[in-house]
Amino acid sequence: MKTERVWAAGPKFFKTAKLLALFMLSMALVMTSCSKDDEDEGSDMKYLEGSPRFDLPIYAMCGEIIEVTASGVSTEGTSYTWAFGALDSVSVSGAGKETIRLRIPDSLATYPITVTANAGDDYYSAIYTNKLISVGEGSLTGVPASGNTFTDPRDGKVYGVVTVGNLDWFAQNLNWAGAGEGYGKTEAGAYLFGRLYTWNDATGGVSASGLGNGVQGVCPEGWSIPTAEDWTDLAKAVNGGVEVEFKDDWKGIASKLMAKAKFNGSWVWPYSPDVNITNEYGWNALAGGSSSNEYNHFSNVLSYGFWWSSTERDSNNAYYRYIFSEFPNFSVNSCLKDGMGASVRCVRLKNN
Repeated sequence: MKTERVWAAGPKFFKTAKLLALFMLSMALVMTSCSKDDEDEGSDMKYLEGSPRFDLPIYAMCGEIIEVTASGVSTEGTSYTWAFGALDSVSVSGAGKETIRLRIPDSLATYPITVTANAGDDYYSAIYTNKLISVGEGSLTGVPASGNTFTDPRDGKVYGVVTVGNLDWFAQNLNWAGAGEGYGKTEAGAYLFGRLYTWNDATGGVSASGLGNGVQGVCPEGWSIPTAEDWTDLAKAVNGGVEVEFKDDWKGIASKLMAKAKFNGSWVWPYSPDVNITNEYGWNALAGGSSSNEYNHFSNVLSYGFWWSSTERDSNNAYYRYIFSEFPNFSVNSCLKDGMGASVRCVRLKNN
């Protein structure tokens, strides 16, 4: 009986299976056709030759007008569309609207700028985004004012002055425009952190030694680039009168010199559990970064601070001291005299 029932049901089963197979085959043909149509349509679209990009200053002063030019795409007929949020457009120029002039608002913020490159319906568009940070009065907070000041007669800039040990020190990094560059080759970077100078630019290529006996270099008249002995005098005073060696890493000294400052609301020195910033001498060390490649590359801002000694290591190299945000030490190193741009603090014997 089982055999009879199976064979009795057989024709219906095979008919149903045949219909199901035909249905699946037709669906496969439809899907293949759709896929082919999609491929045919997609194959007509081409990619632009190259990718759009543009350079921006990392920092710009509030109210400053900057000019931005898109490049990188060589496809004929390419045009550009800009998106710049809260920034104010001053003008757009160029055959493809590739150049735009923008005014930086008075608000302290980070501003993204986006450009879209298009070359007609036959091409995919391409997008690039960059950003800049506005700088103005109030950008730096938490930097205490010094009781004494000095006005540089060369440009009228005013520097706080603190006395530590046997020396008067600038309480800010030097920002004299006769040499060096601001971070990112910007005046806004110089406004924040002072200028960066190679050792040769800072000292005029002249090494010096002895307390208060550094070369004037880029400092105002009556002031000098700190010697190894000047730095050691600072560290001894901060270390409670305990002698230190110039070539040592000065443990715990950096945290007493670092400013607990903020830049546009964020810490200049990122938090580290190993560093208790006190700035008890008002020396106001900031993480101003460094430069290299003849002031064409900039790095380490908001992470490291570097300061020159006017004492050379040898005929090719000179010493600098540095602070890293994650350690409380004021360390020492050396590099080629034209190999790096670092900050400068000016000093003089006290009571001068």
